[in-house]
Amino acid sequence: MHNRMLSTVAIMATVCCASVFMSGCVATNIPPMDRRVTIAADLGTKVYVTDVRCAKGKSDYSTFQANVVNNTSRDLGVEWRVVWLDEDGITIDSLVSTWDKVMLAPNDIQALKSTASRTDAADMRFYVRKLR
Repeated sequence: MHNRMLSTVAIMATVCCASVFMSGCVATNIPPMDRRVTIAADLGTKVYVTDVRCAKGKSDYSTFQANVVNNTSRDLGVEWRVVWLDEDGITIDSLVSTWDKVMLAPNDIQALKSTASRTDAADMRFYVRKLR
């Protein structure tokens, strides 16, 4: 009888701990942001960015790619740009740093790509704002 009572208490404790653990896990549909990404405040949670990648290509020019996700059920126009930085963190002036426009369908994912204008680009910053 004593062992059965201990088993019941152990099962109840396990179920209780599991429910507390599971209730602490809150699902969110917006992934954590890369520190190099800035989304304008006027977009709120309408857009998020995933899979940010920056690497040297075969030609020694840095390349950038990221997925921009429309988190709404409506068409959404956004502008984006990549600002390239040298190894000291100084902006590399370039025509490539202009704002590009893209229309996102409801719940759409668009892969955006850019290539640095110079081979000394070491890092980048990616900006997204509402279409103006």
